[in-house]
Amino acid sequence: MSIRKILILIGLALAGGLLLTIVTVFAAPPEGHPPPHVMFHQMRLSGISGDQQNLYVLAGGKIMQYGLADLKLLKTVDLPKPVPPSSLPPKGKEESGKFPPPPPPHHGGPQGLWAGGGALYVLAGPAIHQYSTPDLTFKTTVELPKPEFPHPGH
Repeated sequence: MSIRKILILIGLALAGGLLLTIVTVFAAPPEGHPPPHVMFHQMRLSGISGDQQNLYVLAGGKIMQYGLADLKLLKTVDLPKPVPPSSLPPKGKEESGKFPPPPPPHHGGPQGLWAGGGALYVLAGPAIHQYSTPDLTFKTTVELPKPEFPHPGH
C-alpha cells in the first residue's frame, strides 16, 4: 500500500472521529433528563466527616448521616442546587430555560465536609453550606469570592 493511501485512510479516520465527537457533544439529552454536565457535577462531590455520634458522607449531591455505633443510615438530605455564576444573563434570557447552563470549569472544584460545634459545613464548589447537627437542618450558604489571578509583570 502506498504512503498516499495510508495518509488518506488516516485522514478519513480522524475526520470520522471528529464528526462523531461533534455529534455526541451537540446531541440533545433525552427528554426529562438534565444534561450530562449537571449530573457529572453532582456525582463529583464527595467527602466524609464525623462527630462523637454520627458519620456524615457527601456523595451524589446528597448528605447521608450514619450512626457511628452500627453505621445505620439515619437521614439523607439533598445539597442545594448549584448557584449559576453571576456573570450569566438573567434566567428569562436563557435559550432553553429547562436546565441551568453548564458550570464553569472551576465549579466542580473543591469539596469536603467538616463537623464540629453543633454544625456540619459542606464545601461544594464555590460555596459553603452550613447545616445544624444532628438534625441536618439547612442554615445558610456563603458564596466564596472568585479567585484573582496574578497580573503579568507584577
